[in-house]
Amino acid sequence: MRSLRRRLGLTISLGAFVLTAAAGTAIVYERYREALTALPEATILEAFRLSESTGLSLDSLPGEAGFALMIDVNGEAIATVGDVDDAVTSDLIDAIWTETTEQDLAITSEVETDDGFLLASGVACTNQARCDTIIVGATEFTFWGYTQARLGWILGLAAATGLLTLVVVRWLIGRALRPVETMRQELSEITATDLDARISAPATGDEIERLGETLDETIGRLGAAVAANERFVADAAHELRSPITGVRAAIEVEAAGRDSPLLDESLVELDRAARLVDDLLVLARRQGDAPPTSEVDLDDVVRAAVSAFVVREPDVVVERSIEPARVLGDPDALRRVVINVLDNAARYGDGHISVAVRLDAGGVAQIVVGDNGPGIGIEERDRIFERFARLDESRARATGGSGLGLAIVREIVEAHRGRVTVGASSLGGAEFVAEFPAVS
Repeated sequence: MRSLRRRLGLTISLGAFVLTAAAGTAIVYERYREALTALPEATILEAFRLSESTGLSLDSLPGEAGFALMIDVNGEAIATVGDVDDAVTSDLIDAIWTETTEQDLAITSEVETDDGFLLASGVACTNQARCDTIIVGATEFTFWGYTQARLGWILGLAAATGLLTLVVVRWLIGRALRPVETMRQELSEITATDLDARISAPATGDEIERLGETLDETIGRLGAAVAANERFVADAAHELRSPITGVRAAIEVEAAGRDSPLLDESLVELDRAARLVDDLLVLARRQGDAPPTSEVDLDDVVRAAVSAFVVREPDVVVERSIEPARVLGDPDALRRVVINVLDNAARYGDGHISVAVRLDAGGVAQIVVGDNGPGIGIEERDRIFERFARLDESRARATGGSGLGLAIVREIVEAHRGRVTVGASSLGGAEFVAEFPAVS
């Protein structure tokens, strides 16, 4: 996952690297201009020093490459220090030796060579017995050559600045975003069952504090909307119970002693409507439930639910494999999970169901219910837990399904901090697996 702190840190440190490199280059360019301006004076000073010395040696070579020539009274080079070819020597003697011998002045001349321009200065020897003229020359600086010699410290300084900036910026951004991360964690823990909770908005007086206040206001509006929806569903379902009960009683009286398919079908539809109302009430009540905190023997809950199911459905074969397992939960809600899944298996299976309670090594308790029905396609395995979802409309109506049974299962399982999935059963049909954190 991408990190805002990492992205900002890398971007700012890269900017610091570029700016430092640019600043270093600007400083080197200024030094280059100063050195280029001072080069003639440097060659003259070196020539004067050599003219008064007893030997020919360069203490410092001005420019990128330096050399010195000692010229006798006949204009011949009698000593050379440094790298200079004969053609350049001849040109320098022609350009400088005559001037220095005639005017006894320091002469500076520029000679073009294959490597660029060469700057040379000549002065008359103070000891004429030793030599006539001293010539000191140097290749003029090029900016690239001057920069190359100093490229290491430019890049090193830029890299050190970028790295230091990365460390400091990541720390500062992490410190600045710490309240945001705290709000994110608190927000991730708020569910539909605890919309009265609020996040800890930091008292920073900036955009982060205003973000926290806005999030709290949004959660409040969501909570009010959910509460209004719950009240509407609960009130509507409650109000529907009485007329459905009254109509059913009237139809039963009318149908007594009569063979009327229409009245029988009406009773079936009324039963379906009554189950739908009951499921809506369950869902409305589940919305406000807090996470359970009581320990429950899951195996006992499943045994009781299976026993009641077998009494209601004596023609269904139920295989049982139930191991001891304890979870934090509401026994009535967990029993509703088992009953709904068993009813679904009986409705769409072919008379054979397997029920198991398992405790795996990871500390997870599982309720596993499989059937020998047609199964559920992979593309439908998520949608089947949605409210009023029906994979086959005609079959669902024929079997009396309301489309809410599995939605209730998911609501209850998730309220118990678990999850429910559906896959393929070893019996050939669908297999529902509800997982809960086990209590050791």
